Amino acid sequence: MITKRLVIYHFSTGYWMSMYSKKFREILKHIFYSRRTLGRYYSLKRIKNHDFTIISDNCWGRGVYKFLGLPCNTPTAGMGIERDYLDFIENLNSESADEVTELDESHCEAIAGRTYPIGRTPYAKLHFFRYNNFTVAQRLFRMRFKNINKENLYYKIDFDYYNCRNKEDIERWNKMQLPNSVAFYSDETLKFYSGKIHNGVYIKKKMHPLNNFHFGFNQKYFDFITWLNTGIPNQTLKYKVLNFILLDDGINIFIAKSLRSTFKKISPKILKRA
Repeated sequence: MITKRLVIYHFSTGYWMSMYSKKFREILKHIFYSRRTLGRYYSLKRIKNHDFTIISDNCWGRGVYKFLGLPCNTPTAGMGIERDYLDFIENLNSESADEVTELDESHCEAIAGRTYPIGRTPYAKLHFFRYNNFTVAQRLFRMRFKNINKENLYYKIDFDYYNCRNKEDIERWNKMQLPNSVAFYSDETLKFYSGKIHNGVYIKKKMHPLNNFHFGFNQKYFDFITWLNTGIPNQTLKYKVLNFILLDDGINIFIAKSLRSTFKKISPKILKRA
């Protein structure tokens, strides 16, 4: 009799836990989808021109297009450019800027933890982190390069990107005075540079270092909508509220943890009644 009750309890517990696990995932999916849909709708309504190109030293630009559901009109999607990124920017108008030759895997960065396609233009080394095949990466890079909108061009640089930037890079960036630009920096940057950074935006370090490079985690530090409309990165209380309600992926993590904690508290009571 005791064994039978234990078996029944075991299966009933497993059943309820699986049911609530499924319910938990459904609730999260609905909340995240609703936030992203409303955030995208509001952002697109406010952005005046949807045909823009973001040149970025990593996948940040791709994250903007993905969030807004717009065509990825940038050659710097799915890749990273490190020490020679400023050379890449300065030579965008060169006839050979989109000519990419393949390099061997010895040029891959160890921090990636794997080998990946890598190429080089006459001006910069391109790390195709998100590709498995160089031919595909090369073809998409050249195709997207032709789609650059030079009349509505934006630039983003991260001075904390895998610690590959230095004081000379910031000084060079400041001299370039690029319009429609934004420069991310953190406490790591302040260790080697204490002056003003052209269109600089301070990004607080997160638990995971890669979060600094992802649009979903760092757009809360400046109004990216106004930036796409005016070219100037700034911050307003209105945008802070909007970001908290609809945009920040960090809030999704907070919601997930809160709901998980709530389900853990209510499940034992329900199981006991069952």
